[in-house]
Amino acid sequence: MNGRRMTISKQKKFIYLSASIFLFLAFVLFALSVRNDIFRNFDYQTMVASQKYTTALADYPFSFLSILASSEMTFLIVSFIFIYLLYRKRHLFLGIFLYILIYPLELLGKLLIYHPKPPLFLFKYVLDFHLPSSYIVQTNYSFPSGHMARTAFLAVVLLAIINVKKSAVFKITAVLILTYFMFHSRIYLGEHWFSDVAGGLLLGSAAGFLSLVFW
Repeated sequence: MNGRRMTISKQKKFIYLSASIFLFLAFVLFALSVRNDIFRNFDYQTMVASQKYTTALADYPFSFLSILASSEMTFLIVSFIFIYLLYRKRHLFLGIFLYILIYPLELLGKLLIYHPKPPLFLFKYVLDFHLPSSYIVQTNYSFPSGHMARTAFLAVVLLAIINVKKSAVFKITAVLILTYFMFHSRIYLGEHWFSDVAGGLLLGSAAGFLSLVFW
């Protein structure tokens, strides 16, 4: 029985590692496509359509999501998950702190990949509140979306640790819905282009699966 458990564990780790490598390579290829300005028209059209067909009632909840996925809030959520697993499940999951890998890769993208931010006339963030991380690093380019990357990281981790049973359907659905709304909100608020958010999704998912290798 113990040997079988070890085999299953190794199989899962191999799957997680393979998924991480695949997603990271997809991110790199996608980044090269963005650098070649392939998505310019598509990015603009999707943002205009998002703002046209999404009710203005979303301004406040979507702006709140921006705060929820900030560096500060993400650190608190990651710390909470770590403490919960340690004290309730007796499991030391240090891999969750690999979310910090997102930051240097996000910064490299925003420094090296020519991809100007959306113009200010499309900006819809309405909260008169900004966390310190908003002022630490300012760049002229917007690829990839750090908010989306951090959300994707947390989504992958949460989906992996949620027990698969009937009572988990609501939790899984909630995680997927939150991930979708984060994706949508970054575009709707004029914070990021579609390509920025898609890149963040790939980067965060790759980091998330890599963290699970160290489960």
